[in-house]
Amino acid sequence: MHLTLPFPEALELALQGAPPPPPVRGVSCTGARVRVDVDLRDVPAAPFAVRAIAAITPVVTVDATFAGFREGRATFELAVHAGSLPVHRLINHLTGLINSTLRARDIPPGLLLVQSGPDGDPVAVVDLQAAADLRVQGVTVAGFVLHDATIEVEAAVRDVRLRRAAATPVPPPPPPVG
Repeated sequence: MHLTLPFPEALELALQGAPPPPPVRGVSCTGARVRVDVDLRDVPAAPFAVRAIAAITPVVTVDATFAGFREGRATFELAVHAGSLPVHRLINHLTGLINSTLRARDIPPGLLLVQSGPDGDPVAVVDLQAAADLRVQGVTVAGFVLHDATIEVEAAVRDVRLRRAAATPVPPPPPPVG
């Protein structure tokens, strides 16, 4: 099976109609790069390094550029910028926050791993097979590509059964203005 989705539709599917979790202010995609704007002031229990950067530049930009796919996992090279300054080391302080946010949304540990790449710069490894296994049985993710702000997935499908989705809390809509 071949599935092609524009990035905004894939994001909507992944978030199941809910807004991105705080402290995410925005998510966009250009080419093979996903850009996430993170408001460090909204990071709960932020470590000192995060608070120090937030005092200077409250919003950082995380660029995740698709680097490859292997054995059910997509790899993204990460670059973190506070204004025009690269702050790649900051990502190490956000790893716990990222993983706890995912666990709070009933996503198991290991779905997203942030680690050092071959050149020492941070990379994110997304276990797409584990993500598929959360919702469906009988689907094997065989390929993944992000290009031109479009996601393409190749999957083998056999004896498919949907898994019952865990209840994820959806925040209430904001009160009407006026």
